[in-house]
Amino acid sequence: MKEYRKTIGFVVIIAVICIGAIAAVTYMYPIGKPEEKINWNLTLIGTAEKVVTFDELKAMPSYEGYGGFFTTVGIVNGPFKCKGVPVEDLCALVGGINDSNTLWVSAPDGYMMVFTYDQVKGDFVTYEQGTLKEMPHSPLKVIVTYEQDGAPLSEDDGRPLRLAIVSEDKLLTEGHYWIKWVDKIAIRAIKNQNKT
Repeated sequence: MKEYRKTIGFVVIIAVICIGAIAAVTYMYPIGKPEEKINWNLTLIGTAEKVVTFDELKAMPSYEGYGGFFTTVGIVNGPFKCKGVPVEDLCALVGGINDSNTLWVSAPDGYMMVFTYDQVKGDFVTYEQGTLKEMPHSPLKVIVTYEQDGAPLSEDDGRPLRLAIVSEDKLLTEGHYWIKWVDKIAIRAIKNQNKT
């Protein structure tokens, strides 16, 4: 009987230690922690101007695809599974884009890229991730991404919004197109340089 009580006592002590450990871990790393509120606006400029909040952007129809990039010194990032809103859909909110326009995408740190209409429609050179050789690709989509590999973007990856070039293929594009911290997208007319 004494040995039975010792065994029961030992089991109870182990159970209390395990429950305490589970409670401590749950307190430190809560499951279902509410998502952090992100205060970020994206300004869209076309024939009209519209400011879209981060929450409004996330509520829009999204597109998911794979994409990655390499830096000017050849460092490969990705490919990642990206989720975001197609740039063409955002352009449609302010009058749309056509072949007489370019798209100016910028960030608050001063970085800016100008995209041709063909690029907005997905005309980019893609590269194989292991060799960086040019590769043919399925249709590409330019998106403003807010999620990478199933999680919100990290600060280093451009949190909260980054431009990404994605498709069903796991290919790379040049890194300078992947603008971090996107806060403005402007549709501008191409100026006619052949004036006589």
